Amino acid sequence: MLPKITPPQLIDDPSVWYAKDFGKARSWVHELPSVSVDELEQSVRRVVANGKTFVDVTTANFPLPKTAGILREVFGELENGRGFSVIGGFPVDRFTYDEGLIGYAGLSAHLGTLVDQSYAGAMKADVKDLGLAYGKDVRGYLSNAMLRFHTDGAVFTGLLCIGEAAEGGLSVLTSSGALSNIILQENPGLHEVLAKGFYHHRRGEHAPGENPVSSVPIPVFAFYDGLLQCNYDRNQSMWAADEGIEITTKQIEAMDCLDALMAKPELQLHMEMRKGDVQYVNNFTVMHSRTAYRDGPGTKRHLVRYWIDVPHGKRKGLTTRDLYVRESRLASQS
Repeated sequence: MLPKITPPQLIDDPSVWYAKDFGKARSWVHELPSVSVDELEQSVRRVVANGKTFVDVTTANFPLPKTAGILREVFGELENGRGFSVIGGFPVDRFTYDEGLIGYAGLSAHLGTLVDQSYAGAMKADVKDLGLAYGKDVRGYLSNAMLRFHTDGAVFTGLLCIGEAAEGGLSVLTSSGALSNIILQENPGLHEVLAKGFYHHRRGEHAPGENPVSSVPIPVFAFYDGLLQCNYDRNQSMWAADEGIEITTKQIEAMDCLDALMAKPELQLHMEMRKGDVQYVNNFTVMHSRTAYRDGPGTKRHLVRYWIDVPHGKRKGLTTRDLYVRESRLASQS
């Protein structure tokens, strides 16, 4: 059962932040000490020896007692704090690609539960440039294009960096709570439009014969039990027009207002992704973007994305993952 929908309100908690609230670059990174790196490797070797893969990893078969303190801090920052956290020093070079997936899943299992990212059931996504042009039929993570601010389909998104770009590819974050507060105070009429939300194109991630757009509009700013939950992807909303969905001038104005705010430097935190970094973002409280990037000879940007649900978390509203695997849950809200 979904939590109760409550009226919009101003937010006054650590999820509301501005760029000036952070000190020097990487001050937000939790570097894994050597004892944690060794513990991580031992757990990976044990899972491999038992013939398991990353989808089989749980807290039971991947205990990390020496790293538990760091993981509690990370979860606290995601659930009750600024909405993002970075673990540094993941030992990429100690592992094969498949072993790295297991280690990464082991860390993630202590934050929530890995879930599929597509109608086909993909449990991971390799974020790298395949030379494709980003568009309705090509997911953004397969290109090197700049990506608009958006949210992903699960509660948390994880990104493990196993290869850096030659140039660009910065991760850019913004506080959804700060955005909601500003618009609610300065233009409550547009906040109401955003709270009503937009239909989203499902981009082929559905069964044959199903509706190619979401069955109901998905709110950009929704409040469930008094807690903000943000869902936004302008491209998916605009592509819904290709299926006959009307997009009003007021809706365009509301999206323009939101995008203009997110473009302000004081609302952006720029974050480089170094090899061995694991970035986690709470999609309900933070929107993320990416600058365009360029690979070079022997230098290829390669991130691995996990989507993570948090069954024991405090925010339990709809996500855009419902477009792919739980469309009936959206319909129940209409």
